[in-house]
Amino acid sequence: MADNENNIQTASENSGAVNMSAPVSSGNEQNQNTSGSEVAELLKKQLFFQRLAAISTTGIFLVILVAALLIVPRAIRTINQVNQLATDATNSVAKIDEMTESITTASENLNGFIDENAETLTKATKSISEIDFEGLNQAISDLQETVGPMASFFSKFK
Repeated sequence: MADNENNIQTASENSGAVNMSAPVSSGNEQNQNTSGSEVAELLKKQLFFQRLAAISTTGIFLVILVAALLIVPRAIRTINQVNQLATDATNSVAKIDEMTESITTASENLNGFIDENAETLTKATKSISEIDFEGLNQAISDLQETVGPMASFFSKFK
């Protein structure tokens, strides 16, 4: 701090010397000393504001550094998660494609099965529709009449 004040005084003396060489109409030396002290005051203020600017710049740098240290790892983590989700989505789409292909193949096989067996199913349905249910019912009734007495005869031996 003492060195800075010495530098300021030296600068003010040099400024005073510059002012001394400048033409002064009154020739009053007091006027020149006052201007030298004003220069010294200005230099002190300038030094103060330069220190304030340096401290502010350092503070801003530290805030940016801390923010970067906090944000960058989170951003990297988020990017990694997005990459993982993209990979999972790609795998899911591939599995969906496989399932779609499998379902398409199964439906084609089912259509082929139906086409191959349509004639047989038609014949079976036609055969079932041609059955004479009235005649079948009559035959069952006749069988019951015939077997009924035999059943009662054999039931006595029990």
